[in-house]
Amino acid sequence: MWTSSGLDFQTIFRLLHAGAAPNLCSKDLASRISSCLSPQTVIVTDTAIICLCLTLTEKIITRLSCQSLPQDVRIFCEDVMRSLFGKMNLMAKLISLFSCQDQLVSHLSAKCMSAYVINDICLNGSSCSLWIQTCSEVFQKSNPSSELDFCLWSLTAVIKGVLRADCQNKNDVLTKLLAALDADLICLYANILPKETMEPHKIKVKNLCKTKCVFFDLLEVLSAARLRCGVCSFVQRTIFIQSRALLHVMRADVDYLVKKRALLLLKRTLLRRAGEDWTLGDVHFAAHEDGRLTDDMLSMAKAVLQEVEAGWLKEVPVKTRASFFGGNCNVGLSGTQKDDVMLRALSLILLKSLEINIQFSCVKETQSNIDIQQYLTELISFLIRHGTTLSQDTHSCSWVYLVFAEQDDDMMESAKALIALYLYQKSLSSSDSGVCAWGCNPHCHFILLLRFISFDSSVLLDFLISTDTCFLEYCVRYLKLLCDDWMGFCRSCHHIEDCDDTTVTFKVLSDIAETSESSQMSVSCTRTSTVIDVRDSQVSHLVDYESSDESEEAEVSIFNSNTKVDSGRAVAEATFCPSVTALEQVQTEHVSEYLFGNVVVCLVDLRTAIARLHNRGLFPYNPTSLLKLLNNIEPKRNMVS
Repeated sequence: MWTSSGLDFQTIFRLLHAGAAPNLCSKDLASRISSCLSPQTVIVTDTAIICLCLTLTEKIITRLSCQSLPQDVRIFCEDVMRSLFGKMNLMAKLISLFSCQDQLVSHLSAKCMSAYVINDICLNGSSCSLWIQTCSEVFQKSNPSSELDFCLWSLTAVIKGVLRADCQNKNDVLTKLLAALDADLICLYANILPKETMEPHKIKVKNLCKTKCVFFDLLEVLSAARLRCGVCSFVQRTIFIQSRALLHVMRADVDYLVKKRALLLLKRTLLRRAGEDWTLGDVHFAAHEDGRLTDDMLSMAKAVLQEVEAGWLKEVPVKTRASFFGGNCNVGLSGTQKDDVMLRALSLILLKSLEINIQFSCVKETQSNIDIQQYLTELISFLIRHGTTLSQDTHSCSWVYLVFAEQDDDMMESAKALIALYLYQKSLSSSDSGVCAWGCNPHCHFILLLRFISFDSSVLLDFLISTDTCFLEYCVRYLKLLCDDWMGFCRSCHHIEDCDDTTVTFKVLSDIAETSESSQMSVSCTRTSTVIDVRDSQVSHLVDYESSDESEEAEVSIFNSNTKVDSGRAVAEATFCPSVTALEQVQTEHVSEYLFGNVVVCLVDLRTAIARLHNRGLFPYNPTSLLKLLNNIEPKRNMVS
């Protein structure tokens, strides 16, 4: 800081942040900032001064977007900006800092420049020609460098800023911007992500790990612009049409983080959730979706299925306890853990691709049938291979909650997609026999979901009110299925309990072999417990997301412990009387009323709560259609003897 000139950058920053104008000439401040960032003085200037100068410049730019800014402060900031980006040509100086060896200086210069471009677009509807020209030249070269990385980052930040800004002509601005860079971005896409894995890379892959991650961020922003504004350039279509290149990243010689980012990009694109983590709750989509999006989504979905058929799942790596940044956590005494983020992403990519394909096949009758069972069987094999606990005494349909237990929105997306897959497969074979073997029975998914939340209707009510998940759509779909296939629901209740009884039988055999006084005492204690108590203690780990570790441990043990006390009386009697009669009693124990009754009671309680809130005008939307479906549940209870 140069106090000899009467300029204290820190003090000026604090004043502007507080909404006050500094007591100095705007031209003097602009001159000092410009000289501090000149190429001749950057080499000899302290890095801390340069960073502070860049941060102050960005603050001046961003303050102009504040609606409640005092008039004197606005005039001061406008005068400084006019001087800096006019005669002093600060834009050229910022661009020259992209190649600075100090990464912090380069990053702050990119932030400062991007803030100016966003402000210029929102105020004047046009972007800086020098900035566009620089990005175009760097993208054409496609050489691994800090310039390429920061140009990609800057373009991403600009598009993201325009999407989030209160700008009336977003569509026109983004269309014009992408038209100027479209050809260069397509060239860059081909260089960073070759179409075929056997094609020689034009640039070394290992030097592109950082560039690929930044490029994936840009591709996600481009997808978000297409969904939210209806902007459709050729490079935005390339993301879908040439999505096979993203899938091939799994077999490329790149860091694990890059492969993870590629999968997350595919997942968010297929789910139409691109940009969900930075839109600040803005979920509004384009009023008029571009006509090619449906075909492009189908193209991406087909590419996924073709790669899976070619053995793609065998090439997807899943590290042990891998963090998002690519490192590994130390595995504790609990044994090998799994990267749930990777497993969830891959599972949803396959499920959504199948759903999109069957939707298209229903429209195009000439479309060949899709073998849902083959794909889901291969998916479950992949999940088991990478640490998902699905033992012989675990219901196959429980894989959904073992994988998605920590992520409600992904869980509901998967359950919703599985309903569509189930109905499609049933329409082909007119039978749902054996559907549980490959984990695609929506009745089982719903029953297991309610059991996981201890049949608490208030949890379902929270899901219905919240906009964080697609539970409302899933709930409506399932309730329609439930009304049409009530006996299928009843069979699922018995099927889940049969799996529980099998677990209990194995437990009894073990207890009989080790009968002793101590075991009798332990069973006596067990007999005083209730089923609800035990399940509540297990489910608490799933609904309390304060600790991911606790939730993962609950995933492993939830199914093994669900049924150990379900038939506590039978277990106790079998232990006290080790005979064949005792074993038969355990195997034939009829507990269907427990599971069936709890599901019905939960849905009836949900209906009562929704109706009460709706009558008081407290429900956030009109639940009439939902209530009609819930009203059909209680009368159907009499259909079961």
